[in-house]
Amino acid sequence: MATKKVKETGKYGVRGGRGIRQKYLLATKTDKSSYVCPNCGYKGRISKRDSAIFTCSKCKTEIAGAAYKLSSKN
Repeated sequence: MATKKVKETGKYGVRGGRGIRQKYLLATKTDKSSYVCPNCGYKGRISKRDSAIFTCSKCKTEIAGAAYKLSSKN
């Protein structure tokens, strides 16, 4: 069950350690965030197709980004 403190990683309990669960939480949080398409400007559903490949649902443009988020800048 997800709690306020550990969020989605609560289902893993103590398995894996704190560091791995924090990295997993960061990856899932950035994966589900919304992005603006650099081609058409659509701020809607830009889905992750493969590792570091994102696709805009409106103009079907494929964008290369970082592993878990669209831009590779911090």
